[in-house]
Amino acid sequence: MGPAYRLARPPRSTAARLMVLGVVACAVAACSNYVRRSTEIRDLLAQQQYEAALEKIEGIDLSNSELLLLYEKGLVLRYQGAYEESNAAFERAETVLENLYTRSVTRELASMTVSETIAQYRGDAFEAVLVNYYKILNYLDMRDLEGAMVECRRVNQKLQMLQDGGETYFVNDPFVQYVTGMVYEMGREATDAEVSFRTAVRVYEDSSYSVRAEVPPWLFCDAGQLARSVGDAAAAEEYLAQATCSPPDGSGMVTVLLESGEIVQKIQSNVVLPILENDKWQDDEEFAHELSQRYGDTYVRPKKVKYWLKVAIPTLMPSPPRIGHAVVHARMIGAKRREADAEVRAVEVENLNAYAVQAFREKQSTVFVRSIVRALVKYAAFSAASNKDEALGGLVNLFNFATETADTRSWSTLPQAIWMARLQLEPGRYVIDADLFSPDGVKVADIHFPEIEITAGAMQFRTARVF
Repeated sequence: MGPAYRLARPPRSTAARLMVLGVVACAVAACSNYVRRSTEIRDLLAQQQYEAALEKIEGIDLSNSELLLLYEKGLVLRYQGAYEESNAAFERAETVLENLYTRSVTRELASMTVSETIAQYRGDAFEAVLVNYYKILNYLDMRDLEGAMVECRRVNQKLQMLQDGGETYFVNDPFVQYVTGMVYEMGREATDAEVSFRTAVRVYEDSSYSVRAEVPPWLFCDAGQLARSVGDAAAAEEYLAQATCSPPDGSGMVTVLLESGEIVQKIQSNVVLPILENDKWQDDEEFAHELSQRYGDTYVRPKKVKYWLKVAIPTLMPSPPRIGHAVVHARMIGAKRREADAEVRAVEVENLNAYAVQAFREKQSTVFVRSIVRALVKYAAFSAASNKDEALGGLVNLFNFATETADTRSWSTLPQAIWMARLQLEPGRYVIDADLFSPDGVKVADIHFPEIEITAGAMQFRTARVF
């Protein structure tokens, strides 16, 4: 269940209701604009047609989807390799999000009572934190370690803002915490790294953490070796006992992050609810709760149905896993020794589909009731128009059906999951490849990274996206 609150009262005069319907019509057009474009953007992105995708993104309506425009733009620019421009888009998204979280909650709820699509898109909490994750990667790709560490510090500030804003299902992201720990360690910030590693382990292992993902074994190695280096022998022993770790021996490390598939998408589902001849109500919100209980009724009611209320609600389109496992290979260029090669099986460390499903379920019942309230506003306008003129009532009814649209917006270009592999390699030049397999073991993609120079004691990141 979502957070409890009173929905704002819908207008009760006929003129006000008709005005509301006009606003709804504009919002429907704006929402449809984004939903249509998001499919086209994903298709272009999968084909690596970045400029065409960006052109589509620029056409997203800013009246209610500015945050989405910036999210989509920032991610496409990152995949294009325009890291500075990507961070600029994400930085603007941060400002928009902060403004949305400091607005009056009452005003936001009032607009959402009229139509979900009228309110500016605030997104889900996990989306907001992923902005910081992508900015960290952008800074690392620009070889700006200091900028990456600044972004790491902003992660916990963001999490606090989200909690203060009423988010309940998402309080932390162990994978992002792990990434911040690795970056802090690269910057020799041992205290901050230790906190991030400890937090990542705690959240991954927390039995109440509902988004199940495998704890990456390298996390225990990193946490244990750091604890040992700062003199915390007890913590080091506890961590290192949970994974097989190669001792640091003058080698360098590469962390490979593979983003796979497309995150689950929202689609519209239409339901009809009966308003009975003997139904009387003064409060639309209270009656909406009653109507919601009639959804799915299979028994025959003794009273006649006066009106079938059409309600549009978002549902999730099934999204089966794209990848079942992945293997990352490294081959030293010019080496004659087989020992110079390495092969590591990747681990799924971030299940974005699960976050999206969890966020959807958290809000589902509240969205359903709000959608019914919105439909009741339209029904009242229809009834008022019908009492004055039957033909006018018919037109209003047709208008009601045409404009009843669910809010199916989401950051649609995100991956379904993120996989991680860690390679520990002796210094030299390497070619790194990754093979990705479907859940039934069929190879579905391979990735060839540019040549990489491994230096002693250094950590590097390599990332790729597979659709």
